[in-house]
Amino acid sequence: MSGVQVDAKINGLFNDMKMRSKHKFAFFKIEGKKKIVADVCGDPCKTETKEEDEEQFNRMKEQLSNEPRYILYDFGFMKKDGRRVNKLAFIFWCDENAKIGDKMIYASSKDTIKKSFTGLSLEFQANDESLSLYDF
Repeated sequence: MSGVQVDAKINGLFNDMKMRSKHKFAFFKIEGKKKIVADVCGDPCKTETKEEDEEQFNRMKEQLSNEPRYILYDFGFMKKDGRRVNKLAFIFWCDENAKIGDKMIYASSKDTIKKSFTGLSLEFQANDESLSLYDF
């Protein structure tokens, strides 16, 4: 454990995404090596098809840098059999070119932020931009 604390506002942001689909995604960063805070939030966006959702996911990925981030992504679409898929995914983004110290503090703080996210459907770790949530 890193001793990094989670900003109290994060729990409300998570609930807004989970219950109201208020944001398509949210990035979280560690500020001052002491606190995890919200960094960037995407606009709300309902997607009806896998292709629409994948397009939104790829737009979100364009905002990534080589700095690590925790990400919540609200994806949803209709499967071919007519079932609606709605999942909230937790993604640990840690670019392989990130600074070693940043990688270490983000990795050791991951469980701390995940405790704020009750009822997550999926979890991924990505080290390059080839990440896709659509391989299931």
